[in-house]
Amino acid sequence: MARLESRTPSKVYTVYSWTTKDGHDRDFVAAWQELARLVVNQAGSTKSTRLFRDVLDERHFLSVDAWNDQNALTALREEPEFGLKLAELRKLLDNFSSWSLKLEAEEKAQ
Repeated sequence: MARLESRTPSKVYTVYSWTTKDGHDRDFVAAWQELARLVVNQAGSTKSTRLFRDVLDERHFLSVDAWNDQNALTALREEPEFGLKLAELRKLLDNFSSWSLKLEAEEKAQ
């Protein structure tokens, strides 16, 4: 039987929802990879971020990354280069949303 793991209180996850303008999905992926290089090299990053494409809507993407704590995420968001790269990405989008989340529960097989 699987067990419920307790949450890690300090780790913060970010989830971004991106919907590209028609015909801009390849440009978006390339621009996202530029942003991703900055993210994974930021102090406090867990050194990984992932971009997912919606199987039912080719223009819709989600990305997920994790941070050791809220301070590390705040530091990234205050970086001028982050703001510039995000602004470039937004030029390719029809819609954008983001959330900062904390892990509430996780279940793993034993």
